[in-house]
Order: sequence, then C-alpha cells, then structure tokens
Amino acid sequence: MARVTARAAVMQMIYEHLAGGEGGEETLQMVYEVLRKEGVPGVEHIGDREPGKDDRAYIEQALAGVLEHLDEIDEKIAAHSRGWSLERMPMVDLTILRLASWEILYSDGVPGNVAISEAVNLANRYTEPQGSRFINGVLGAILREKEAAPQ
Repeated sequence: MARVTARAAVMQMIYEHLAGGEGGEETLQMVYEVLRKEGVPGVEHIGDREPGKDDRAYIEQALAGVLEHLDEIDEKIAAHSRGWSLERMPMVDLTILRLASWEILYSDGVPGNVAISEAVNLANRYTEPQGSRFINGVLGAILREKEAAPQ
C-alpha cells in the first residue's frame, strides 16, 4: 500500500480522536472501507490483515506523535496562520496541518517538502480549494523556520 493511503487514514483517525472518538482499530478498518469506496489508490486490494506492517507502524507513530506534541504543533500553526485562530479553521484543514507539521517537526522519515506536498494533496481531496493554498503557506513557513533554526 502506498504511504499516501496510510496518510489519508491517519488524518481521518486524528480527526476522529480529536473530535472525541477513540481513533482505534475499528476506526482504522472503517477508514479503509471508506477509502476503498472513494477509489483512493492502494486500497482496492487490501485484505483483512491490511494495512501492512510498515503502514500500520507509520499510522500508529503519526497518531501518537500528533497527540503527544499537539500543544507545540498548535503553537507553530497559530504562529504562522496570519489572521486565523485555530478555533476559526475548518477542522479538516487543522487536522491536515497538524499531521504535516508533526512530519516536518518530529519525523525523520519524511522530508519537509514531501510532507507539504502530501498535505496539499490531502487538502485537494478533502477541503475547499482555498484550503490547499492556506495549508501550503502555513506549512512552508513552518518548514522555513525549522530549516533556519541553528542545529
């Protein structure tokens, strides 16, 4: 399965968890069923044991990472969201921003430019057209700040 599919699944699980749901195994299976119906690449041939080991590890790591670093991630998003408070942002946009920010700031396995590109792809699929431009701008600013910081 493609990482893009796992990313779409974890985005939806983060959304559910932050909306008060459990975001657990049952959610994961439901998300994959929805992704199949939507025709998302990489899920049409998924069996009962899917997602695979690598995708499941990414999903678990990303979900735990976003929740663990939520306050720091939200601070970064708020600092780079000119004219928008977190409370005013559409929840889907905020969820995509949180996932991609975690990838940029805390995940060694995803280059920042890839995290931004994948976030824009998620936004194009799940949000309004202006959402992808906003997400691209915020994440670009977060990445530039990270790259400019002394190591």
